[in-house]
Order: sequence, then structure tokens, then C-alpha cells
Amino acid sequence: MSVYRLPKTAPDLLYRLLEEREPHVNISHRGMPTWKNHVKFIAGHPYAAWYLIRSGRDYVGAIYLTALGEIGVGVLAQWRGRGFARAAILALMRKHPRNRFLANVNPGNAASIRLFRDMGFHIVQQTYELRST
Repeated sequence: MSVYRLPKTAPDLLYRLLEEREPHVNISHRGMPTWKNHVKFIAGHPYAAWYLIRSGRDYVGAIYLTALGEIGVGVLAQWRGRGFARAAILALMRKHPRNRFLANVNPGNAASIRLFRDMGFHIVQQTYELRST
């Protein structure tokens, strides 16, 4: 179900995903956003497609697709290792076909690297960052 169609359910689940995420796997942010900033981000419709991943009656994670074809996926800790991320990626690619998909993965996120490699993705670049203090 689209995140944008679940204004009451989606923010809570997405915030839980952020809370559970270990800092070494983050790419887009350094710290936990405030609830207000989180809700504002969702309301801005930042992704071309953004869905909650569901198993039966339970929402187990979320997946998004950017306008550039970048896939981001997260599964709540209690549901990891059951194939939900892989199934969601395949469903997303079927629903939004294109010539190329990308996945930006933090180099410290071994599980995501393994997932995307096992699905046939291959590395195309390494990005380096320098932040001023």
C-alpha cells in the first residue's frame, strides 16, 4: 500500500524503521529526525513511489523508488531474514519497469550488499564524502 495513501499508519511504521536502523547503515541522514521533521518529509512526497511492505495483516517494512530509479528498502528487525525485502524489490521492479535500477547502500551494510548482489545488481561507483565540521 502506498505510503502516501496511509497518512495515519505510514509515519509510525517509517519512524520505527528509522529508530531500528543502526547508524553505520545510514546514507541520507546522520541523526534521528524529529517526529515533526519526519512527518514533514513524508508530506513532501520525496519519492516517485513509496510503499509499506505487508505480510498478512502486519506491516513489516517499507520500500521506495526515486525518480532516478534508486531503490531503498527497510524491514523491521523482527521480520528480517524472511525474504520480505527481496520480494518487495521484485514487486517494485515489476510495478515500475525501467531499463535500469540502482541501489545506494552504505558500505557497512553487509546484509543489503549481499541482498542486491544476490539479485544480480553489481557495483557501478563508489562515492566519497567530506563534510565540514
